[in-house]
Amino acid sequence: MTLSSDVQDRLTCVANLLARPDELDGVRIRCCAELLRTAVERSVARACGAENSDEPVQALLINLASHVDVDVAYDVSQLWHALSRAIRHHGYELTPTVEELTGWHADTADVAEALQLHLTLSGTIDIPEGTGETAVVR
Repeated sequence: MTLSSDVQDRLTCVANLLARPDELDGVRIRCCAELLRTAVERSVARACGAENSDEPVQALLINLASHVDVDVAYDVSQLWHALSRAIRHHGYELTPTVEELTGWHADTADVAEALQLHLTLSGTIDIPEGTGETAVVR
């Protein structure tokens, strides 16, 4: 399954940064978290059909359960909140570790794929019985 180019580009960029963990400082760690959060946001917007809207991400996250499986929506919401906390951590808080970033990277790829899979497999097909008409896809 191929992800959209904007999401895949962000995942690739973070993977490249994670490949050199000795170069990850506070700024680069926040950049990784921001790139991952943006990838999640774009996947959520696409799944909710709100790619070109100004609707807040929090509203899309609340609405996501009506578009995808409830467990997937919960996982996406938890990941988004964890990444948001990582981006906005204070100086007295611990910076996320490379292991946490690696886990979030994997989680972001998983939820983006799950949301993409939903888009390609969603919908119902109504086949009229005995009318000789063609199927209607909704």
